[in-house]
Amino acid sequence: MQLIGLKLKYFAKDQLRDGRVLDIRSIIPEDKPILAEGMHHLSPASLYYRFLTPKRELTDKELAYFTEVDFFHHVALLASIEEDGKILPAGVARYVMPSTNATEAEIAFAVNEEYQGLGIATVLLKHLTKIAKGNSIKTFTALVLPDNHKMLDVLKHSQMPMKSFMNTTGVLQVNLELVDPNAKSLD
Repeated sequence: MQLIGLKLKYFAKDQLRDGRVLDIRSIIPEDKPILAEGMHHLSPASLYYRFLTPKRELTDKELAYFTEVDFFHHVALLASIEEDGKILPAGVARYVMPSTNATEAEIAFAVNEEYQGLGIATVLLKHLTKIAKGNSIKTFTALVLPDNHKMLDVLKHSQMPMKSFMNTTGVLQVNLELVDPNAKSLD
């Protein structure tokens, strides 16, 4: 992955459970090939959990939507890890606001199979939350299949107040309130 000359709106480093360093950066239009290739690093089950429908490839229109973001209403992050001297994509996360003046946003994640279980989704959620708070987002909403235990665990362990309910299509809607768990009440 080469970033020479590209302008990123966000870049951070974080540490994984196993001690390795994770680079987190904003997704840019030049990342279309990375996202297209990333589909081949997800199992059919992971793809189904992410898209809620069987899917193997992204269309050109979807690639444009996923990479051409304004970083306010639609924020997208790419997590990369160094392995054997190479920087490899490990996962993506995003939030999308449903309207221009919304205070809530829908979140979604995908972590490549070979990097699942390292805490990448948790790190990405932390960074999405930081960005969202700066953009006046108050609530994250996630649509999660009830048997997607990995994603439900990430959301449950976020330390954010959580409410969930089953919608009419059999999908859980999980709402996370973006409050600082260490903030003192004024009561």
